[in-house]
Amino acid sequence: MERFRSLMRSLMAICLVAIATLLVSCGGGGKAAAPPTYSAAQLSQIATYAGRIQTSKERLPELAGYIRDENWVNFDNFIHGPLGDLRTGMNRLAFQLLPADKADALAIAEDVTKDLEVMSAAVDTYNLDRTNKAYVRFAKDLSTFLDSIPAEPSAPEAPSV
Repeated sequence: MERFRSLMRSLMAICLVAIATLLVSCGGGGKAAAPPTYSAAQLSQIATYAGRIQTSKERLPELAGYIRDENWVNFDNFIHGPLGDLRTGMNRLAFQLLPADKADALAIAEDVTKDLEVMSAAVDTYNLDRTNKAYVRFAKDLSTFLDSIPAEPSAPEAPSV
């Protein structure tokens, strides 16, 4: 009889553990956390950095003109002058992004940096073809970076009547 009670207690304990586990794992009860979003202050800071990078992008035709004219001195001065802070600005902007977006932005920023380094090396050897190819990659990567940046949310639309 004592063995029977001992066996029943063990079975009862196992059942209670199974029920408790089931309740804890299935009974959420709490609300799911909202996905992370950008605050208005973050979007404002991102817009500031993106605006500076956009200004650099808008000056790319000037850089293309230096390549076309094989004006190596002005080209080199331009990539080390006005575009010299581009790497810093892109990294600062990338670190303002949410973790899911940050890794991609940092990778693209690294591509842009490599493109600038290739252009600089090509200019040092007066290699028009290599400089031109690096410029095309640079312009494409810079556009990709700017396209990946979140924009400020638009105003909510008025309900239609």
